[in-house]
Amino acid sequence: MASPTRQVAAEFDEISAVYDETRDPLAPKTLDALAAEFGRDGVRSLLEVGVGTGRIASPLAARGLAITGIDASRGMLARARAKGLGDLVRGSGYRLPFADETFDAALFVHVLHVLERPEEALREASRVTRFGVFALVHPRGAGWGSLDRTDGGARGALRGALEELGYPLPPRDTNPWSKERTLLTSVPPDDVRTIAETDVTISLRQRLDRLARRGQRHLLKVPPETLRRAIELARARVGDRTVTVHRVESLAIWSPGRWATAASPA
Repeated sequence: MASPTRQVAAEFDEISAVYDETRDPLAPKTLDALAAEFGRDGVRSLLEVGVGTGRIASPLAARGLAITGIDASRGMLARARAKGLGDLVRGSGYRLPFADETFDAALFVHVLHVLERPEEALREASRVTRFGVFALVHPRGAGWGSLDRTDGGARGALRGALEELGYPLPPRDTNPWSKERTLLTSVPPDDVRTIAETDVTISLRQRLDRLARRGQRHLLKVPPETLRRAIELARARVGDRTVTVHRVESLAIWSPGRWATAASPA
């Protein structure tokens, strides 16, 4: 049986071709604010852990940062290379192939909830940095408190349709944002800065169209015809409904010394 890390990498390989088209890009003003925060802290060289398709690294590089990316998925890295990113390494966030203090800082963007051992990854990232570890998080966005709320209910409608068709999905683990908040409590950052805050209106039909493209790991084992029928049922139920959610993008920051103290055993 493949290790969890290898299994996750294989799943990301499988969805890499449609990954960008099935995720919301960061808004330009959010990317501007993120680059400005790095400038404020004197960060020039940056390691992105879980760089994926480079959808964050590429625009940050265009804003003047020297970006190195690491990811366990070959498929995701191939997409990043196609965007012109050159400093890419295939590897594990738990064992970074870099010497101590190689980079000014490390960055995690919507990655920590995917990791089995996020505290270990933070510790390892801290080792290879001079100024610390940054993570884009959602610590107080009420509209992002559950998986169903992240798309206004499209996932819930699809899950219900699959159950009716006799193909219930496995029970969900704690949702990503709950995992994130748990981590922020167990390993509290030195600082959390809100860099962007906006209301976003979402079309549930468009969200279902994205889900139909099988860009979500939890849908990979659903037979294609079953998924097609479930999407049709879900579309009929959501109709033309839209929902508006409040999105908060914040930057959590751990300095090397402070993080090591928080993570060290009693």
